[in-house]
Amino acid sequence: MEEIDKHGRGDAFTRVAPYYDHLMAGVPYRFWVEYLERLWRQHGASPRSVLDVACGTGTVSRMLYQRGYSVSGVDLAVAMVELARERALEHNLPIPFFQQDAAELDLPGHTFDAAISLFDSLNYILEPARLAEAFRRICVHLGPAGSLVFDLNTEYALAEGFFNQSCSRKHEPLHYRWRARYDRDTRLCTITMRFVLNREEGDPLVFTEVHRQRAYTRDEITGFLQAAGFTHVAAYDAYSLDPPNKRSDRIFYFAGKG
Repeated sequence: MEEIDKHGRGDAFTRVAPYYDHLMAGVPYRFWVEYLERLWRQHGASPRSVLDVACGTGTVSRMLYQRGYSVSGVDLAVAMVELARERALEHNLPIPFFQQDAAELDLPGHTFDAAISLFDSLNYILEPARLAEAFRRICVHLGPAGSLVFDLNTEYALAEGFFNQSCSRKHEPLHYRWRARYDRDTRLCTITMRFVLNREEGDPLVFTEVHRQRAYTRDEITGFLQAAGFTHVAAYDAYSLDPPNKRSDRIFYFAGKG
C-alpha cells in the first residue's frame, strides 16, 4: 500500500486534483452561478467579461462561458490549471487559464467587468497582508465600474468543525476522512485529509493532503477591500440577501469600484 503525505499550502490540491471533480459532484454549481448573478443584479452590475480567481478545474468558468460571458481563469495549483485546460478543450470552449498566485496576479492587457472567487478559496490565503494584496491586484484588473464577488468560511464554521467529513460507502471508489483542528489564537484551521482510492488492479492508493484556512472578520475584509480601491462593500449570509449573523458559516461579499 503506497502512502504519500503532502503538507503546506503549495501542496494543497496536488494529489487530490484528479479526483476533485468527483469530490465536488454533489455541489449544486448551477445554484451557485444563479446566486452569483442574483448578487450582480442586486447591485446593478451587468458584467460581460469575468475573471475566475482560484478557478480550480474550471467548472464555474465553463458554466459562465456557456451562459454568454467572456471568461478567463487563474489558479495557484498547477495540477488544477492543467485539468481546467483539459476540460475546456474537451468541451471545445476557448477559455484561457493561467497559473498564478492571486496576490501576484499579473495579466497584462486584460481588464474585466467582474471577478469572482468561490468555494472559500480565499480562506487559503493565510497571511492578511497577502489577502489584502490579492484584493488590490484583482482591483487593478477590473474596469472603472468593475466588481468582485467572493465567499469565505467564517470563524464559526472553522471553529465548529464543519470540515470534519468522511465517506466510506462501498460503491464509492474514493474514500476519505477529513479532520480539522482550529487554533483560536492564530485563527488558523488545519484540515488533514486522508484519501483511499480503491483500484481495480493492485493495492489501494492512500494519500494525505493537509489544507489550511484562516478565519477573517468582516471588519478586516471590509478594510482590505476599501484599501484595495473598492468603494462599496456589502456582505450577505450565504445564498441570501440577508445580512450575516453570528451563526453564518459562509459569507458572500460584493465589492464594487464605482
